[in-house]
Amino acid sequence: METLQLTSSDWTTLLGSRFFVRLPRSTVEAILKETRLSTYEEHDVLFHQGDSIGDVFFVLSGLIRLYRVGKDRREADVAVLSKGEMFAENAIYLGRATASAEAAEASVIARIDSSKLRKIAAADPDVAQAFIEHLCHRGKMTEDMLAQDRLLTATQRVASYILSHCPNGTNTSFSFRLPFQKNILAGKLGVAPEALSRAFSTLRQSGVIVKGRMIEIHDRHALERF
Repeated sequence: METLQLTSSDWTTLLGSRFFVRLPRSTVEAILKETRLSTYEEHDVLFHQGDSIGDVFFVLSGLIRLYRVGKDRREADVAVLSKGEMFAENAIYLGRATASAEAAEASVIARIDSSKLRKIAAADPDVAQAFIEHLCHRGKMTEDMLAQDRLLTATQRVASYILSHCPNGTNTSFSFRLPFQKNILAGKLGVAPEALSRAFSTLRQSGVIVKGRMIEIHDRHALERF
């Protein structure tokens, strides 16, 4: 793990993030003063569930996978976080990590002292409001994941994910590149890798063609009906 300095690109990422975007620049600078940057290689573990951690983390590049481990050592993904997203914020008030974190690919992470951030939030209503909005967003993500798990089959989850990348407009054909490996997508959607492969095979009849990480959709309406 290497410690680095914030670059101008890092500042742009942080200033545009959900947590910081509405805060005054002076407040952001106060929060980010003495921020540490760390690099992680793919599969590096940042912390384990239950660990006492003293930082809040922001993804500056790469992907971070949050997951929990069952008694049988099976892993269940909680979230896959990309550039600009904050995580481990629960530890500010709970004192311990509620999930484990692993770099899903080479990543650069900003680390902010959680006790400092907690003190600023207690004194500044704008920062407290930013925390509330962030936690509400994270709560909605959790509700969406739970509902998807209960209401949709594995194939429907994959179809829904593909449609979420559909551009605005009336085009029935479009394509996009998966932002991460298929095994990460499987974890994100809460399906086994083999179930993901079966889902892609099933969706072929609805005009979905998979070529590596490229996804081609030849009949958007057929996919929507599915």
